[in-house]
Amino acid sequence: MKISNKALTCLFVLTLTSFTGCFNFGGGSTNPTVTTSDQTRKIDDPKYAFTAIIPREWDIIEAKDFTKDVPQETQLVLRNNVKNEDFTANVNVVHHVLQTTRETLEYAKQVINAEKTGLYNYQESKRDTFQIPIADKKADTYVTYFVGAKEPSSDVITFIQTFAVKGTDAYIITGSYSPKESQINVKAVESIVKSFILK
Repeated sequence: MKISNKALTCLFVLTLTSFTGCFNFGGGSTNPTVTTSDQTRKIDDPKYAFTAIIPREWDIIEAKDFTKDVPQETQLVLRNNVKNEDFTANVNVVHHVLQTTRETLEYAKQVINAEKTGLYNYQESKRDTFQIPIADKKADTYVTYFVGAKEPSSDVITFIQTFAVKGTDAYIITGSYSPKESQINVKAVESIVKSFILK
């Protein structure tokens, strides 16, 4: 399904805010094809157009285990196996099909603008230029750090996010965690987001 710019803004905000709470995906974690080392696992399953490296103990949750409130554009959720009663750190990968091809950096700017208008208490703390591997080349993108909330009365969540576009396939990789999260888990979220490679 191809998506217009206006629809992208609505879907993005819906997708992002779907993960700003304590969630239960039902059936538990699954195990796509992974390469395991002492500390990490590399997701490199043929059904995904990407790879990512996650801490060995984190859960991998596939679309077949999502509850109905998870938007269909979400491909995968990676979740800390140490649950927090307020908010459990996680990383989600969202895929959109664009109407026209676009440079990754331009797509990143569009999504960032959608966040500014779609989230309450939005505040960007940092935006780094980053080179993301896409099909054996590197493309300029951003890694953004920001806070926001779904509703005015909702708790503010911290996000780390990057973007990748190959042809008309656009990906948003979003890590989220509570501002009270430990630095170990914050670093884990950041590391997962920055490990993303689009095949």
